[in-house]
Amino acid sequence: MKLKQLFVPLLAVFALSACSDDAPTNQAEKYTTLETPVKVADLAPVTEVFSLSCGHCRSMEDAIPAIEEAASVKIGKAHVTFNESATFAALIYYAASTQEDGNPPKDLVEALFKYVQEQQTDSAEDNKRLLGDVFKQYGLTSPYDLDEAQQAKLFTALEQADALTVQSGINSVPTFLVKGKYVVNTSAHDSAEELGATLKMLLNKAD
Repeated sequence: MKLKQLFVPLLAVFALSACSDDAPTNQAEKYTTLETPVKVADLAPVTEVFSLSCGHCRSMEDAIPAIEEAASVKIGKAHVTFNESATFAALIYYAASTQEDGNPPKDLVEALFKYVQEQQTDSAEDNKRLLGDVFKQYGLTSPYDLDEAQQAKLFTALEQADALTVQSGINSVPTFLVKGKYVVNTSAHDSAEELGATLKMLLNKAD
C-alpha cells in the first residue's frame, strides 16, 4: 500500500490518545512476567516502548541517559501500535528511524514529538508540508516521498512493532521490555535510578 493512501485521510486528525489503550497496571507491581516471551528480530535486551503521541513518553526522553547509566545498558526503542493514533505515530517514527539505521538522534525524536503533539492542524495539506519540513531539516526524505526500498524498510519496521505490541500485550506507555519477557511498570518507580536498578536486576535475573 502506498504511503499517501495511509497518510492523507487520517494524519490531519491526530489525537493524543496513545498513552493508554486499556485499564492501568497495578501500581504496586514493579514488573510483570510474560507467559510467552516476545519473539521479534533484533530486539534490544532493554527496549523502551513508547508512542510519539504520548506526553509522558516525551517527558521520559530526558530521563533515558540517567536510566541507562543506572542500568549499565544501552536502551533500544520500539513504538507501539495499540490504537489508531499510536499506529500512525509509529509510521512517522519509523519513516525517520529507518533512514537513521534504527538510531535517530535525540533532537530528531524531539522534533517528531513536537510535530505530533503540537503542530497538527485541521488541514491535511498543511500537515503534509509541516511533516516534510521536519524531515528536510534533518536531511531525510519525507514519508510521502519514500521510494520503494525505503517503504519496504518502513513497513518491515512497522510489522515488527505491531508484533511486539500484540505479543507483549502492552497497553500503556511509556514502559520497558526486558529480555522480551519482563514488562516494567514505570509508574511504580520514584526515580530514574530506581527504574534503572529494576532494569539491571531483570537483566541479571536467571530465566
